[in-house]
Amino acid sequence: MKIVAIGCAPTSIGFAYRLQELKAQGVDEAADMELLVLEQNATPGGLSCTVKDEKGYLWDMGGHITFSHNFPYYEKATREAVDEWNTLQRNCLVDMNNLYGEKGIHLVPYPAQFAVPLFPEAVKKRCLEQLKERYENANITKRSPENFEEWVLQHFGPQILDTFFKPYSKKVWTVEPAKMSSIWVGTRVAKLPQEKLEELCAMDDNALKSADFGWGPNAQFNFPKYGGTGAVWKNLCEKLPSEWFQYNSKVLRVDHRQKCVSFIELDELGEATGPAKSVKYDALINSSPIDLFVADNKICATPNLAHNKVFVIGVGLKLPMTEFCEKFTWLYFPDPDVPFYRVTFFSRYGEVTPDNSKFWSVMCECARPSDDTLTEAEVRRWAIDGLISKSIIKREQIVNEFSITLPYGYPIPTVQRDVELARTHEVLESHHIYSRGRFGGFKYEVSNQDHCFIK
Repeated sequence: MKIVAIGCAPTSIGFAYRLQELKAQGVDEAADMELLVLEQNATPGGLSCTVKDEKGYLWDMGGHITFSHNFPYYEKATREAVDEWNTLQRNCLVDMNNLYGEKGIHLVPYPAQFAVPLFPEAVKKRCLEQLKERYENANITKRSPENFEEWVLQHFGPQILDTFFKPYSKKVWTVEPAKMSSIWVGTRVAKLPQEKLEELCAMDDNALKSADFGWGPNAQFNFPKYGGTGAVWKNLCEKLPSEWFQYNSKVLRVDHRQKCVSFIELDELGEATGPAKSVKYDALINSSPIDLFVADNKICATPNLAHNKVFVIGVGLKLPMTEFCEKFTWLYFPDPDVPFYRVTFFSRYGEVTPDNSKFWSVMCECARPSDDTLTEAEVRRWAIDGLISKSIIKREQIVNEFSITLPYGYPIPTVQRDVELARTHEVLESHHIYSRGRFGGFKYEVSNQDHCFIK
């Protein structure tokens, strides 16, 4: 049985890893399986790769981490791939400067909906009244919400919606919460237990400063000491049969009737080295964006899906690190006056600068609508100005700037998404095509590296 996979990212690597396990165990069904993974880049990883810039700084394509709630199977595989890991305690806050009518930065605990006791008195009063109403009236939260905005209103009320969820959702997703489904929420958005709120509200200001607001599965996380996130996927592939992977190979077309993939091999400049080649398959795994895959290959009607793009902006700086930033792993920014929704203090994670005894680095993630006209250079300048305005860096410390555009950043969980995906998968799978992964499957709630790996 011949299996061809498009894209060498966590999804295809996870399949290859499992296939090797089954072959080693002598499973009959795996014995005659052949695998070929076609990847247009020179290295594996996809959006989980790490790049080294001209000045020797390493940059991930966003904030990727491994934490204790990941699937044991995934943890085992990643531990096998990388020998040395750093373990960090998550320390992240949310900048709510606009709530306080301040310029610069005003940090409150994460998640912001837990920080109600620290809000300005009038806002705090309205939040507490609306939360109390929801605790005491179960009917408010029982009905099925039509969209994410309704979900927030049901569980938190209009004040928290306007104070945090609307501005932050617009920064990350680039659409209004009313345009999004609530199906994706799961463990991604923390609901505020009544007993936790009462405990926090009973504290005075001094006690609140040291209170435990902690929530989330990634309170402690791991990161490769060397090589960034990309080291995980590079090393995993090196432990698998090399003949399974063909890099610098760009897929041109899939003929679903003839079960044939056409592709060209590329040189270092991305130019074709010769005429197109083809390979037959019995089953095809697609991890490229499902909407593009369907549109390019005319298999069925293109699904009506939405995505945004993300600019990753990196800044290398001379030490010393800004003092108030030394303890943080990352910060969130609902503020519309800066382009980034998250800033990661990347040099805290591992050896990602030319010399961590001399330099430090920050990484900004800036989401924009997929058709936005702002250029990468414009976003980079805006992000650096934003870091300075937030007192995170000083311009005279900058020794390196990096930027890259991810045309597909987040798969947006729109209201119609699941219906569109179900229709499309039904047609694809009738032709033995299985579209999986962050954009192959297009479901944000199961698009982390671990989810993609175990698909």
